[in-house]
Amino acid sequence: MISFPLDDGFHNTNTTTEWWYINLHLIGSAPDFKKYDVMLCYFSKPVNMRIFNIADPVSGLFHTDVNRSQLAFSQQAGHWELSYTPLFINDYSLWTYPADSIPYRYIFHAENPFPYNGDALDITVTSNRQPLNVGGDGYIPIGDQGDNSYYYSYTNMKVEGSIKFNGTSDNISSGIGWIDRQYGPFTVGINPANQYEWYSMQLDQPGVTWGTPQTPSEFNIWQIYNDTNNIPYTSACRSVSSIFSDNTQDATSDFIYERTGYWYDATNNVYYSSSWRLINPAQDINLDMTPTITNQVINVTLFKFWEGGTIVKGTVRGQPLDGVGFAELVAKHKSKMEVPSVPAGLNVSYDTDHYVIEWSASTQGTFPIGGYRIYRSESNDGYWKYLGTTTELSFNDFTASPLTDYFYTVSSFDNQTATSASGYATPAKLGINNLSAGENPVSVYPNPANNQVTVSIPAFKAGNNTLIELLDYQGKLIKKQPIIKDNTQLNISGIPSGIYVIRLMDSKGVVIRKFMKV
Repeated sequence: MISFPLDDGFHNTNTTTEWWYINLHLIGSAPDFKKYDVMLCYFSKPVNMRIFNIADPVSGLFHTDVNRSQLAFSQQAGHWELSYTPLFINDYSLWTYPADSIPYRYIFHAENPFPYNGDALDITVTSNRQPLNVGGDGYIPIGDQGDNSYYYSYTNMKVEGSIKFNGTSDNISSGIGWIDRQYGPFTVGINPANQYEWYSMQLDQPGVTWGTPQTPSEFNIWQIYNDTNNIPYTSACRSVSSIFSDNTQDATSDFIYERTGYWYDATNNVYYSSSWRLINPAQDINLDMTPTITNQVINVTLFKFWEGGTIVKGTVRGQPLDGVGFAELVAKHKSKMEVPSVPAGLNVSYDTDHYVIEWSASTQGTFPIGGYRIYRSESNDGYWKYLGTTTELSFNDFTASPLTDYFYTVSSFDNQTATSASGYATPAKLGINNLSAGENPVSVYPNPANNQVTVSIPAFKAGNNTLIELLDYQGKLIKKQPIIKDNTQLNISGIPSGIYVIRLMDSKGVVIRKFMKV
């Protein structure tokens, strides 16, 4: 469907909408290392238009400029070469290939000279990986009314150059960019049948310098409303296209996307979603996204929409990742939107071979409660693994490792296909604070040990049916016995040398200790 560099150029046939779009997350130079979120987009159809936004996510300062000048935009066929030259403005963007033999490298010059706000951008962006073909082959339905689009993204681009914002010029020390190319027989924005939310997410290991990827994963998410609060479960109305750290790509409509908060635009008397959660169980993904600035409404005369930078955090294929993104919200709500309340009273217990998580019912928001989602983490640091969904007020976790103490949390969600959801419940941790042994330390000694170890529980209480288990480091049970006093001896003379686990359990929780057999 897609051919490079041919489809970087403009399209005449079978095309009612076409744009060249880039968003950027930039870090300025020393000593301030200021942050900038940038969105720049050129439209050839249905009108010639440029949108140029810069935001300071720390101070909250947001500049937006929309310029509509028919016949001001020229594009070349067969490769990337653009110019936008209305009165006072002289923008251009070019590919650098074949002159430098580097594919997927582009130059952008954008300016807002007097009498505009004075902002400017001079950058070179170089793709760190192959393009993402949205939908799998780069051709997707847009809603359920027959519109279609060619669509691909450059999801991880190194950024070099300079920026001028609010009267101050700054050199870029690091940055990451995202380019979208979209064209075809479709109409959005003014089309009531194609009111949409779109999101980009760019993630990597915590602490990675943007533009120098280590284990990157990126996601392009589309959702099309067919009424004020309904997003059908079809590929025409919901899609997430992904590229993972091993460069494999995936496209699916089988995922969960939740709005975990809303913002009221008092000027226009509408509500926009304002924080979000992506869950894709098939790829072990759970990501939370929040805006850097709440109010980033853009007025293109025929309609208004929200677009701005975001912060992303969560797990992808089980690995903790941090990131940035953008949200573009054409869909909005004319009546008040509220998410359900956070579940309370979270409690975790142990039952023979699994953990039991229980909680109290949430209060509904705008719509009735649809159910609850359960998450687990080895540390209470916000990187939650999604476990499952239930309509009950309890959940059994049979997948937890017997060698690990866990935190658990729960969220609630409503019964709409354009789902609203709560934040996370206060986490509950399995371990010594839940065990009937109380808060006194449980110790195993000597460590290392040879023939025998002693398990000491200073605050042991009889009658709590406390068990002690000895497991090898793969989790295989070696022996089990009840505890009847505060000091219990285990004979380990017959087991091989190595690392072993002592697991103490009662109805209130679990404590794990490790020791070495020599």
